[in-house]
Amino acid sequence: MSEQTSTQNISATANTSGQSAASKRKHKDSIHMGIMLVAIGFFFLLDRMDYLDARDYFKYWPALIAFSGVICVVRAERMSEVLDGFFQIGIGAWLYAVTQHLYGLTFSNSWPLFVIAAGLNMVFKYFVDKPNN
Repeated sequence: MSEQTSTQNISATANTSGQSAASKRKHKDSIHMGIMLVAIGFFFLLDRMDYLDARDYFKYWPALIAFSGVICVVRAERMSEVLDGFFQIGIGAWLYAVTQHLYGLTFSNSWPLFVIAAGLNMVFKYFVDKPNN
């Protein structure tokens, strides 16, 4: 009986620590999102006050997606999260290439690259997260 009680206590402690870790991560995510919103708002405020011309910087908007991918890679706890981060970095790079017409890429002639990348991401995540049966 004491073994069963100690096992239940251990599993309850593991669930509690798992929930608190998830709660802390969600809290950190919300603070990062808040800081990003303040920075974007400040950027547009400077544009409205004629301190800078926001149109000069709009071509770099895909960098926000790539930057979020870098954050995912750095904060990843599992390999599938690393793959998601690299996927976001790739999407940011692809969006920058098509909006700037690098290498002759446009949305209409390169959308299959996006489909291939999304499929590869799913396949790789399947093999990385595959249960050991």
